[in-house]
Amino acid sequence: MTGGATSGGRYRTVVFWALALVAIAPLLPSARAQGVAPRSVWAGVYTSEQAMRGEPLYSRSCGSCHGSALEGGEMAPALSGGPFIANWNGLTLGDLLERIRISMPQNSPASLPRQAYVDILAFMLRSGSFPEGQSELPRETELLKQITFESTRP
Repeated sequence: MTGGATSGGRYRTVVFWALALVAIAPLLPSARAQGVAPRSVWAGVYTSEQAMRGEPLYSRSCGSCHGSALEGGEMAPALSGGPFIANWNGLTLGDLLERIRISMPQNSPASLPRQAYVDILAFMLRSGSFPEGQSELPRETELLKQITFESTRP
């Protein structure tokens, strides 16, 4: 086999994979395809109204263990402040929502409506002094995975 035949074979392989990628790219999920550009919690990702809806839900479902000011308790971690922020830094709101949804309230996990969990998350963001915005947090985990939890303002 000559060098030219090998080069031609590599060329055809590269062309094949390039065309395959072009063909399937529109099918791949992306933030842009979903109409949401990747962003962080510092971009104002919840509304004041949403956080206000979340406050009484938090009080009823979370406050007895995590504290009225999200400070934590004997058996439950704080949901604001340094250790909480450091623990979630670099992850997404989708990760955080799913953790809350599948494990809380501890005596009855996944018992609240999805919107209630999202509103509680908005209340947590407001309590952590993350800025409010013009749009509510979405209910869909896939969209929340496009929002990064960052400990410091970029």
